[in-house]
This record gives sequence, structure tokens and C-alpha cells, in this order.
Amino acid sequence: MKKWIKIWLLAIAMMGCENTTFMSSVPSYPVQMVINILGEYPNFVAEGSINVLTFTSPRYPTEAVGYAGLLIYTAFDNQYHACDLCCPKCLKRSAPVEWDGGFYAHCPTCGEDYDLSYGLGIPTRGISNERLRPYTALYGNGRLTISQQ
Repeated sequence: MKKWIKIWLLAIAMMGCENTTFMSSVPSYPVQMVINILGEYPNFVAEGSINVLTFTSPRYPTEAVGYAGLLIYTAFDNQYHACDLCCPKCLKRSAPVEWDGGFYAHCPTCGEDYDLSYGLGIPTRGISNERLRPYTALYGNGRLTISQQ
């Protein structure tokens, strides 16, 4: 009897668990970059505004920039964020999203705009049903480290 109670409780507990792994249409490619913010990009600071860096190829042999490249940006939450430059609707490496100079990254192929203002890269026009593939951006000691989630 105790065995069945334990199995039943385990089943209930597992039903309450939520899968927090982000699934993306954008293929998983290696991502690894360390940027010395203070030395290389002193104006790229997270201070409540949108600043953007893009990399479509590695700067050094030890780096990897994902499927179509990296979009690294600061947002209104005063944090650093990173995502893949590939539009999850079009999946074209040859036509990555482009920063519009404001709050959005724009896909030149399908026309979708992705909102960067709060660090989520969410679609705003309803063409795409998926956000830009996020990567981990960790800042410490003047260095920003970008890697896969």
C-alpha cells in the first residue's frame, strides 16, 4: 500500500513540474564569446537605454557566434542580453535580423520586428510566433560572457 501511495505522490509532483527549457526553431550552434567591455567597448554600458553589438563571425579562433551571429544588447532593465541574429520565422542565416537604431530588431525577409526594450526579443507584428533564440549573458569584473543557455 505504501508503495502505491509513493508512486501516486510522485506522479502528482511530476505533473506540477514545468519544463523551463527554451525550445527554438533556430538550430542549436555553439556560442562562446568573452568581451572586455571596459577595454574594447567602453560606451556599451547597461544604463536604461538600448545599445547593440552584432557579430556575424568570431573575432578569435576560440569564439563561436551561434547559427546566424550574435545580437548583444542592453535593455531598459539595465542588464545585458544576447540572442541569435536568425529570425525564427525565416531561418535564413544569409539574412539576419538588423537593429533598427531604436527598440527593435527587424527581419529583412518577413518584415517581423522583435522588441528588444525589455531584453526578451519578442515578435510584435504577429508574423512570427517565437522570440529570438536567447543566449546567456553574464557580466562581471568588466567582462561580458555570452554562452548557450
